[in-house]
Amino acid sequence: MKAFILIILIMNLAPSSLFAREGGSIIQVQRKIRMSDAEPLAPKEYFVDIGSRDGLKAGESLEVYRSLPVINGQAGGPWHLMRVKIGDLRVAYVGETSALAREEDGRDLASLPPLEYQTFMLGDEVARRTESKTDSKTDSNKP
Repeated sequence: MKAFILIILIMNLAPSSLFAREGGSIIQVQRKIRMSDAEPLAPKEYFVDIGSRDGLKAGESLEVYRSLPVINGQAGGPWHLMRVKIGDLRVAYVGETSALAREEDGRDLASLPPLEYQTFMLGDEVARRTESKTDSKTDSNKP
């Protein structure tokens, strides 16, 4: 019983950053309905399962990944999963355990491998963009 109380105390007193997740997945996709053809098509809104409890803030970018199955046709062995980045989301609103994000402009569909569904979908993985990833991109461009 003492151990149980000690665990509860540690969980409540520990900073939430200890339990923060760096990534999650898309859990819902929705779009507002147009009332007429004259209205522009509203952007899709993507709900993800990470929020303020995980340290997420409005305005942050999330990278979206999908695992593509690759068949080992030569050896007849097991399938492999290839994790492919398919785009980015910008966080608009953040709740405690979830957030709403919208697709960022500038996604080049021609650069992606063949996908059955080229837009983001339920179950796609999302990962917070960290400073080290952007720093490594800029460092690789330096002579």
